Amino acid sequence: METSPRILVIDDEPGICWALEETLRPAGYRVTTTTSGAQALELTAREVYDAAFVDAKLSDLDGLELAALIRQRSPGTVIILISGYFYEEDPTIVEGQRQNLIDGFVAKPFDLTEIRRMARQAVQQTGGTGSVKPQAPDLLVALVLHP
Repeated sequence: METSPRILVIDDEPGICWALEETLRPAGYRVTTTTSGAQALELTAREVYDAAFVDAKLSDLDGLELAALIRQRSPGTVIILISGYFYEEDPTIVEGQRQNLIDGFVAKPFDLTEIRRMARQAVQQTGGTGSVKPQAPDLLVALVLHP
């Protein structure tokens, strides 16, 4: 039985959680929301998510710290940082991507079309299993076929 891809939304603003859930659920995603970094850690201890939208500034935990903890528990989860404080070229964001703590970034206020696109890309990357699909050996096949 195939299940819908799972998305976790962590933002200390309930309205943001609601907006993301209302945007992603009709697109076929199973969405879980929380306003707490601590609860997000409890959820990721029990469930595997294809993607997590993580607010950069939570009331109980720094978003990048939470991203690192989610990455440790679930290396295949695609983590997208959302923030009204940072911008895409901000050194904090660039460093988070360089360290593989986050896979993407969306600035608030965000475009809901962009949220759907990022969720779709995350699920394509994980194959809807919460783990990154291994890349097919395309280069090896090309070398064998065209020596």
